[in-house]
Parts: sequence; structure tokens; C-alpha cells
Amino acid sequence: MSKRICLVGGEDVHKRIALSSYLEKEGFQVTILGTSTVKFPDSIEYVPYNLVRHFSPISDLKTIDFFKKYFAKNSFDVIHTFDTKPAFLVPLALKNTNTPITRTITGLGTIFMASSIYYTILRKSYYLLHKSVKNRVYKTIFQNYDDRDIYKSHDLISDENHELIFSSGIELKYYPEIAKRNNKIFTFICVARLVYEKGIINLLEAARICEKEGHHFKILLVGPLEENSKRLNQGILDQYKDIVDILGSRRDVYELLLASDAFVLPTFREGFARVLMEAAAVGLPIIATDTTGVKEFCRHEKEALLVPLKNSLELAKAMIRLAENRDLANELAENALKHVERFSLENVSKQYINIFNKAINHKTLEDENSIFTSLH
Repeated sequence: MSKRICLVGGEDVHKRIALSSYLEKEGFQVTILGTSTVKFPDSIEYVPYNLVRHFSPISDLKTIDFFKKYFAKNSFDVIHTFDTKPAFLVPLALKNTNTPITRTITGLGTIFMASSIYYTILRKSYYLLHKSVKNRVYKTIFQNYDDRDIYKSHDLISDENHELIFSSGIELKYYPEIAKRNNKIFTFICVARLVYEKGIINLLEAARICEKEGHHFKILLVGPLEENSKRLNQGILDQYKDIVDILGSRRDVYELLLASDAFVLPTFREGFARVLMEAAAVGLPIIATDTTGVKEFCRHEKEALLVPLKNSLELAKAMIRLAENRDLANELAENALKHVERFSLENVSKQYINIFNKAINHKTLEDENSIFTSLH
């Protein structure tokens, strides 16, 4: 008899298609709720719903109402969330039900990094919401120690109801080729959402520093612009178009990685930087910041060159060093290619399946004990 699991996420929920194939092999019937527009395989029942990423109380209440109605009509053996908002909206909606809920905290984002009064108040609200569903969640999965420690310090989890699984896994068979890394003009690539916290300004400034120092690199910046503030906007990007190729969203990211010589990610913080695994899987040497969600994968001068946060000069120095030292670039690329095997989806899926089965078994035992108690 198959076990019914519902995966709940946001716009990138299609990234769980590969995980779903492993779940199906283990007897799970998979339903996915999300806001993705990607076509899903016939074996997966995909249900789109409305989710607003930013703070929006009215929209969030509508989403909670949707969850209540949907899960009242559709029963599952376990529900698992992957996105920031569903991590507390789903437990809130199902607070008075008993279907096991597990969740992955894939990152904490702007709400935890920004220091304004607005975000300080928002953080307190976030803590209150998570604390209110603390006992409703069977297991919270973290992808790094720092996120786990923040939740523990604010009493949002217990010692018993959390685990660590580094990364969401990467399906290595999707990356069969290795980058040749033989461009006449050394080519760096950065793939990220274009927001200030990804260190985009630092990459732009580092590119300018390299150019002024006489190092004429090709720099590809791939990803959608998702910010329009004084810190980052289209006007700022336009100021660097002479030295950085700003490509926007692309569907050929894999091909662009293969056509590059090195990968750069100057992010301020990550849950677990999946793009670094993708870069490693195609054999690219990596430059990244020494921060949460990066250092869990990359070690300095082992799998990457790690530089301080928000330091454009050090980033530029690392880029120049890597471009001028072929032996170093080869060593980093080889180490990362071997290291990424530890984070294969095959390995990660086994850890998830174990947690899902435990959640289902725990619910079964609770039901049996409840029946036994009522009979006596």
C-alpha cells in the first residue's frame, strides 16, 4: 500500500521533482503544492496555489484558508514544506489536525539579515508564529548549524524535533559534462537572484577593480533582478554593463556553466548554496564568501577560495589570483568535483525518506495508543 506525501513549496518547488522520483521508488504517492509554472511529470499530482513571498497579512490569511480547505478534502500520511512561509503557514492552518508535518528550513533570508526597525518587528512576529506551531511540527530539518542555533536560541524547536541534512541534494546525472575551462578570455559566472544580499554590488565593484588593474575578464551575471532600491536597481546595473554581461533569467544555465572558467558567489548568507554544488558538479573552481550556507560545502583553499563578506577588494584579489594560477584552479575544481558526491540526491533522499517513515510510524503508534486508551 502506497504512502501519500504532500510537498509544499513556492516558485521553485519544481526542484523537488527529482526527489519525488526517489520517493516513488520507496512506495510514496507524491502530490506537490507550489507556485511554479514548470510542467510536472504525470506521476506527480501538481496543485498550484497563491503564495506571496513578502509580508502580506491579507494574502497570508487567504493562503492559510486554502490550506485548511485543501487538506480537509485531501488526506496524506505526511506533509512536508520546503519554503519559508509554508514552514509556518501550513502548521498554522493545520494546528488542530494530526497529520504529521515535517519541514525544511532552506534559509532565513532578508528578514534575519536586515537591521531596520521594520525587519526587527517582523522578526519578532516571525518568532511568535513559529513558537505557536513548535509542537505541531514533527521534525524541522536544517541545512546549516547557524539556522538551527537561531531557532534553538529563540525556543522555536526542541532538542527532539529537529535534524540536520546538509543541502537538498543534487542529482549528479543531470550534470554529465565537465567544463573545459579553456577560454581565451578568463570567464567568471555568477548565478543568483539579483538582490543586495547576494553580494551583487561587491561583484560589480570587484569587476571594476580588476578592470582598473589591467585584468580584462569576461564576467557573466545570470539571474532575475528582484530589487529596486537605493542599494540595487536597474540603474546601478547599467553602470557596469561595459565590464559585466548582465544576462537576466536564463534557461540555459547549465550550458553557461560549461562555457565558463570559474564560479563566483559573494553572498551574505545562504541556507545551503545549491548553485555552488552545481558549479562543482561541472568542474568549476569556486570563489565565495566565508559565510553560513557556503562554508558547510566549501572549505577555504580546498573546494574554493573564501573571501570576507562585503569586501569587493578581497573578492577582486581572489578573482585575479584564480585566473592567473592554473594549478590552483585545477586543484579547487578537482576537489569540489569529488566533494559534491557526498551531497548527491541519492544520499540526501535516503535521509529524508527515513524521517518521513518515522513520522508516519509515530502517527500510527499515537493512533493505536489512543484507541487502546479509549477502550480501557
